[in-house]
Amino acid sequence: MNLADKDILELNELCNALVEGTLNETQKAHLSHWLATSEAARQFYVRAMGLSASLFSYAGEMQTEEPDAAVSFAKIIHVGWWWKWWKFGALAAAASIALVSWIEWPKQNIISAAAPVNEFVAHLTGSKECQWVDNSSSVQPGGRLRKGQKLELAKGFAEITFDSGAQIVLQGPVSLDVKSAWAATLNRGTLKASVPPEAIGFSISNPKVEVVDLGTEFTMFADAIGAATEVLVLKGEVEAQPNTGADQQPIVLHEKESRRFAASGVSSINNSEQKFARFTQSVSLDHFIPPTDYMHWSFNEADGSIFKADASGEPFDAANAQLENISSSEFATAHGPGRWGNALQFDGRLFAKAAFPDISGTSPHTVVFWVKVPKDANLSNAYAMVAWGMNSKYFNSHPIHIGWNRNPNEGTVGVLRTDYGGGFALGSTPLRDGRWHHISVVLIPGEDAKSFVEVKQYVDGRFEGEGKSSPPGSEIFSKLSGATSGTVWLGCRLGIDGVRQERFRGEMDELFIADRALEPLEIVQLMKDNQLPQSELAAAKK
Repeated sequence: MNLADKDILELNELCNALVEGTLNETQKAHLSHWLATSEAARQFYVRAMGLSASLFSYAGEMQTEEPDAAVSFAKIIHVGWWWKWWKFGALAAAASIALVSWIEWPKQNIISAAAPVNEFVAHLTGSKECQWVDNSSSVQPGGRLRKGQKLELAKGFAEITFDSGAQIVLQGPVSLDVKSAWAATLNRGTLKASVPPEAIGFSISNPKVEVVDLGTEFTMFADAIGAATEVLVLKGEVEAQPNTGADQQPIVLHEKESRRFAASGVSSINNSEQKFARFTQSVSLDHFIPPTDYMHWSFNEADGSIFKADASGEPFDAANAQLENISSSEFATAHGPGRWGNALQFDGRLFAKAAFPDISGTSPHTVVFWVKVPKDANLSNAYAMVAWGMNSKYFNSHPIHIGWNRNPNEGTVGVLRTDYGGGFALGSTPLRDGRWHHISVVLIPGEDAKSFVEVKQYVDGRFEGEGKSSPPGSEIFSKLSGATSGTVWLGCRLGIDGVRQERFRGEMDELFIADRALEPLEIVQLMKDNQLPQSELAAAKK
């Protein structure tokens, strides 16, 4: 029997009370009843207690002072009078073995994964006659940019694409600080910003003004001495917040409107017509678009257990997806109307797999697909929509799971969630609404043992959530069997011994797996056209 949402939340509350030592007699009776009557509840309990024990063990190893006397490890792992069911005991033993295996991992690996050394939020996608001020500020074609990185361009043009999808073109001499995927600071010089609908909310700040884009194209110029900043809106509109006084109210500027922001206040721009004519002229840039190899499953078959694949590029051979855990009489139930043609329908029991040797390596990948999650999907159906095993010297063989979040303690239930070796990423758009959503997950493994795995998620073309480190004791660190390597798994979760019992319920359509990190504009193009032609992408960048 699968646990309903309310059941899981109640069990979570009871387990937390047990760990904290606040379990009262009524709660104890409820927990006793759960463990006596429900196999699913017993499995939930074992996982919860195993995580609690792991957290305590890790905290003990990191403790540098005398621990509080009130904390009792025996209290955390003691299961009292209900430890009489032999099946539950076997499950607990298995959990203990998994826990010991985790604790025996090299501890420096886990500790070093606690936070990314470099958080990349943008990259250089185009240039013309670039000359950087010095080597410390130079960026190579296609190079990634860190959060907090300062760019000093002496001359020429440089196009920066942020992970949010916003693009700015710097015109030297110019100085810019990269703040995040959604923000930058213009210290001095000139830039032109283009913000698609998916990146609305991107902002550029300055000591004199902060400009929040409302879906537009605009130019900013900050003089070298910091006396004034000019904003000209070429298309759409922006909200400009003056930073020169507490009594200043935000100003909404529309197309062909401009303002000058200075310590003396807000004023019109002299010679604004000439400046508009200058900044509306396009600049031809050299763009850096590497070739893309990919696998693609359309799921357009009307019946049967096989979903054909097509491939692009030398490294890939087309590998069909095969339905599993379903009888031939039920094949038709796995097919239904999709976002583009037909789709693969998961009923909470079946899953599918396809051979894909390259997926287990440590090269970057982008996984793109459409998904529809029922409104009544419960927490037990939250497990992986797409999964595979990754082999790395850092995390050994570990699972990558793309699903939706079922843990209310870690974020909003129902949003996109990607679990990977060392952490997880959460989105912000609830997926349980019975509607089709476009999902894109970019994974860039670290180049060495000290590098953080980059994970970037996009829902319906909008950037939602970067990866962060997972708490110690997480099952994310589980080792996998060799049987899962080199295979893409759909609709199921991976574990130490292979495929686990947890399943996904919902519909999937048009799965693409590319051999590199796709750019935000490429993801939007793929969402709109359901194809990844290199020629159209190149044209979209100009």
